Amino acid sequence: MPSDNEEIQRLRKTIEQLSDQLIRSKEQEERTLSAFSDMNNELVTLQRQLSKNNAGLESARQKAVASDESKSAFMAVISHDFRTPLNGILGMAELLALSPLSEEQKDSVIVIQEAAKLLLKLIQDLLDFSKLEAGQLRLEQGEVKLQEIMDYILRLLKPQIDKKRNRMIMDCDPEVAAVLEGDSTRITQILINLIQNANKFTTDGSVKVEVKLVRQQARTQLVRFEVHDRGIGISEEDQISLFEPYMQTEQGRSKEYEGTGLGLSICKSLVQLMDGEIGIRSKEGEGSTFWFELELGLHLVESKESAQLTVADETSDLANDAKNDVGDATKNSSKDAPEQDARTLPILLADDNVINRQLVQLQLKKLGFTKLECVSSGEEAVNAFRDKTYSLILMDSMMPVMDGIEATRQIRAIEQDEMRPSTPIIAMTGNVMQSEKDKCYEAGMNDFIGKPFTLEVLDTTIRKWHSASKPVQILNMDVVREIAELNTDGSQTLLSMLLEMYRAETPGKIEDLRRHVVSADHKAAAETAHDLKSGSLSLGISYLSTLFSQIEKYAKQELTHQAEPLLDKLLPAYQAACGALQQANKS
Repeated sequence: MPSDNEEIQRLRKTIEQLSDQLIRSKEQEERTLSAFSDMNNELVTLQRQLSKNNAGLESARQKAVASDESKSAFMAVISHDFRTPLNGILGMAELLALSPLSEEQKDSVIVIQEAAKLLLKLIQDLLDFSKLEAGQLRLEQGEVKLQEIMDYILRLLKPQIDKKRNRMIMDCDPEVAAVLEGDSTRITQILINLIQNANKFTTDGSVKVEVKLVRQQARTQLVRFEVHDRGIGISEEDQISLFEPYMQTEQGRSKEYEGTGLGLSICKSLVQLMDGEIGIRSKEGEGSTFWFELELGLHLVESKESAQLTVADETSDLANDAKNDVGDATKNSSKDAPEQDARTLPILLADDNVINRQLVQLQLKKLGFTKLECVSSGEEAVNAFRDKTYSLILMDSMMPVMDGIEATRQIRAIEQDEMRPSTPIIAMTGNVMQSEKDKCYEAGMNDFIGKPFTLEVLDTTIRKWHSASKPVQILNMDVVREIAELNTDGSQTLLSMLLEMYRAETPGKIEDLRRHVVSADHKAAAETAHDLKSGSLSLGISYLSTLFSQIEKYAKQELTHQAEPLLDKLLPAYQAACGALQQANKS
């Protein structure tokens, strides 16, 4: 029995130990679950905090984007609002300088021009600095022809150099490639800034520009630009902070050397934007040397295949030009052509600034363009275009009611709907930022003139687009020649017989078409327009056929109301076609 009691005691003890282990295990499990719960709560808290932070970051990002957009809009308005009155001042001063003046009056005009140009330079520096600060200035990679840049700068700055009785010396290392890859505009801007700076602090001396090859690699050249002057020099103390914004030496702040103190800061920012270096060597009383180094790409030469393709294309173009000579002669033969020669039509100017309208009117008169019509908003420009044909449109991009960009879009839509030939539209605005230029071109403008502008710039641009204007193609001379070769046995040619039949039937059909369109009889209008189109095409009548084709298209879409503006074009186009065919038959 004692052994049984002992066994029972051992079992009891074992059970107690197991129970104790189970209790401790349970307690451990509860502690683990509690710790896990705490960790889970912390994780949820962290997730909530992360979501809150993400929301804050997104809000901050949106605010930053909105801030950048506000800065861009502000700079655009400032640029436009400053440049527009400056255009009036400089433009009127230029016209005044071209009129008979006494010596005293000429001196006064020169003072006005120089003061206005200085103000323009200050405004440009401030805008460039703002764009650099906002990170909105973008490089435009392209060909860099250093010799052309040097020649341009020499011509541009010669009057300033001569005024200070200085000599300008240009020296370009022959080892530097003739054509490189980089941002030609910004390189030119840096050089002009440094040369103007050197000239400003030098009198009766010289300004020397050197371009040197530092290192040649397989695809790039490291080029060093140096601008030397024999001016007043800069102390070592001032050199330390010379490239900081608004920094000027004590002498530089004097009235004799006017400026914002932004020029060198802008140069440094542009050089750094191109991954280059800029610096200075100077000694007071002995002059200064400003330098910068840029890694520029080597311009790859086109392959022989490309060159051959270019030659072949040019040969083809010449052949096509020769082939079209006869057609061009016939196109221009009729006095009743539906589209007049561009040079005989008025120019439309859309600008909300009355001073600029007066100025452009005087400038165009000086250049020999006497037919000008003016409006003060984009909406007025669109309405004027609906009612009249213009040789060219000068369009301010920033105007009340409707801006020039939206007006251009609507004018291009009208041309497409009414099958009109394209009218050159030239932007003429004080907002010269690249983003504004892109908007103008995307809307359908052909060219861009930034205010203020000179008579020469206005003249060159207008004549460029006047010379590019071509009359519409009245006849397809290939078809006309094919008909002319199929002569009948009688004395009357086949062409003259077909022309008589066309003249007998077409006016009545045009009147029927007009009636169907006005009464919105879509089916009858489509059938009549198709019949007239087919008859016209069979005779090689090109422009009139396109009008009938467009009316047919509208009628099939049950949009005859959109065809109504085309109706007034039909009779003049018909008369022009008949006149051109008559002339072709004689020749």
